Amino acid sequence: MLSSSVGNLIILAIATVMATNSTKKDEICERLRQNDSAHLNILAVGKTDKRLLLITKDFYVYDTPLKSLDSDIDKLYLKTQPIPLQEKYPQLYYNVYFDTIKDVISLAWIMNDPDSDWICLVPLRETGLIGVNYDIDNSEPRPGFQNRDRDDNPLVLLSTNRPCQYYSLRFNHGLLMNRWHCVGGDSLRTTRGIGPIYTTDSILCSDSRDSGNITAQRLVKDEQGNVIIECHRGNPLNWPIVKGFVTDDKFYLFGRTNIYIFSEQVYHNHGAEYPVQKRSYDSFFNCAGFIPPSFLSKSYFYWIMGAIILLLLILMIILWCILVSRRRHRRPATVSLIHAKTTRSGLNSELNVAKMSTNMATTRSKSMTQQTIQSISMASSRPNRPSTLTGGLSGGSAHVTARTGLDQNASTEMLGTSASKPNQLKRLTIIPSSR
Repeated sequence: MLSSSVGNLIILAIATVMATNSTKKDEICERLRQNDSAHLNILAVGKTDKRLLLITKDFYVYDTPLKSLDSDIDKLYLKTQPIPLQEKYPQLYYNVYFDTIKDVISLAWIMNDPDSDWICLVPLRETGLIGVNYDIDNSEPRPGFQNRDRDDNPLVLLSTNRPCQYYSLRFNHGLLMNRWHCVGGDSLRTTRGIGPIYTTDSILCSDSRDSGNITAQRLVKDEQGNVIIECHRGNPLNWPIVKGFVTDDKFYLFGRTNIYIFSEQVYHNHGAEYPVQKRSYDSFFNCAGFIPPSFLSKSYFYWIMGAIILLLLILMIILWCILVSRRRHRRPATVSLIHAKTTRSGLNSELNVAKMSTNMATTRSKSMTQQTIQSISMASSRPNRPSTLTGGLSGGSAHVTARTGLDQNASTEMLGTSASKPNQLKRLTIIPSSR
């Protein structure tokens, strides 16, 4: 019974996992996986100390746990259904400034400062409009930044989990990178704006051996003060990056067809080579109801195994309690049976004692009667000798009387026949033969 119960439990666990994997597919996430290389449906993506947010261009929000991004295998699990922006952040969606710029957004990123997490939206430069900064924790939209007419305006701002710090990417004869920050402090409420930390960018280059590694090299200026955009070793990268973010000391750069993943130390250690991983969109994004077993994180596997072991222990405890309960119910019946047998044995013993007493009395009576008859026979064969049995002999022809012992009280009475007591005494008269 135990083995069958364990088997049923395992089947139930497997069925639960299959039912979870058979959940209706998330069509929005599926479109992210099936990126057509021309229209990436991501408006902003970033990870702070509190959350991982992904906002699509058609205004759906994925607010997922921090562990949704498995940095060990570089996979993002969007296991929750997306929520429309008007439901997730209604104060932002119905804000007048947002309604003005929502169709002309050029820059969007997720950031944090000591006060809150923020969604920052900046419109196209030619519109001349001011953007919106949305305080997520306090549900408060505030006036944002304006895209100025500058040649070094970034193509992409990459959010980090450090307060009021970002990376910028722009393309100018190669992929250029710089660090940005909040000017005059680390609070978005009080800053005068955001801008680059260094006056010159760094260029990302492939190594000269075509090994797949990359380096970051600081740009230099010529004698006239012009920036020379070139790689000292290798060739400039021409990745078409459109979005990205930085977390767990890694860059995640979203290109047209691939996601490029490499160490953040590339920027800090100029000239050092670091490897790059290229992941397709369908291998990076894992949607609800589409989590292949081979890509399950180890943590989920351990949780499933732990749950199965716990259920087995509970089942064994229940079975043990049932067995103990049954044994307790059987024990009183056994005791009653033993008691009944003991009582019956006592009654049988008493009856046997009574029978033995009766048999002994009967045997004794028979023995005494036989002895009396033998004595009388001997006396009759010797007439000249007196006999002192119960009765007496007078002369050779006198009657001989023998008491059978049927009535013990008869020994105190006179010998003789009596009509009132016929069973007390029986007389046996033997007429001796004449010689």
